[in-house]
Amino acid sequence: MNPKIRRTDLACESTPARGGEGIHVREYKKHGIPVEEMQIHPGAGEKESGRSAGRYATLHCGKIWLFDRGEMSRAARATAELLRLFLQNALGHTPDKNTGILVAGLGNRFITPDSIGPRTADLVTVTNHARNEGHLLSLLGCVRVSAFSPGVLGQTGFEAASLITEASRTAQADAIIAVDALAARSTSRLAATVQISDTGIRPGSGIGNCRTAITKKEMGIPVIALGVPTVVDSATLVWDALERAGIEDPSEELCRVLDNDRNFIVSPKESDVIAASVAELLSGAINRALTPILL
Repeated sequence: MNPKIRRTDLACESTPARGGEGIHVREYKKHGIPVEEMQIHPGAGEKESGRSAGRYATLHCGKIWLFDRGEMSRAARATAELLRLFLQNALGHTPDKNTGILVAGLGNRFITPDSIGPRTADLVTVTNHARNEGHLLSLLGCVRVSAFSPGVLGQTGFEAASLITEASRTAQADAIIAVDALAARSTSRLAATVQISDTGIRPGSGIGNCRTAITKKEMGIPVIALGVPTVVDSATLVWDALERAGIEDPSEELCRVLDNDRNFIVSPKESDVIAASVAELLSGAINRALTPILL
């Protein structure tokens, strides 16, 4: 691993301090929560950030697992409003009762830090079965929502992308919301930030185990990625510690030791509580974003 490149899924950790060439950063608050919105342009922006061109929004909401009911509701509302804007931009219109959305909960539900995708999908209110005009959900203008957890390759023998493609066709979805656990560079961001992007997602990329991409190109419909960081790579922790200590040019031997492909993936000791709280937040945000009466 190049010491100048740390493994992270967060766009806000992948770019120079205040943007760079081909990168536009805007900061504002939504319901009192700081938001860092980043537009990465093709070419120079992609090269500078190492990220796909597109729009990224990061909500710096604080430690989610410590939220009280009021803080959870406020964070869910802020996330929902941003998510709805991302969907509106991707679809070219405001999501309505004729819009089909597939929520794909990525990850392994049996590995706690990786379980927020399936846990979130479990809590999403599905409405795709209520299509007739007289149904209450249709009268309320609810989006047609389906939810699906494809598991991981080692569980099913199938790439998640393949299963999601088929599920989206069956559900007649117009867009996909892909929910996944992310990797961060800084431990202070673990379960304390929410990232939304219109670039889709590449499962496992943050921990060096990249699977088939789930993007508009592969799926044929827009993919909005929604995630929260729950793990950090051990070598990344060491690199950052060295940097904070003023050691900018570590020895070749140290680089070799850290680049031995035996890194650990580290998660907080409160992972079980974190997974439950994050799933509550993300599912609440999705339900609000797709049910206009709740916004």
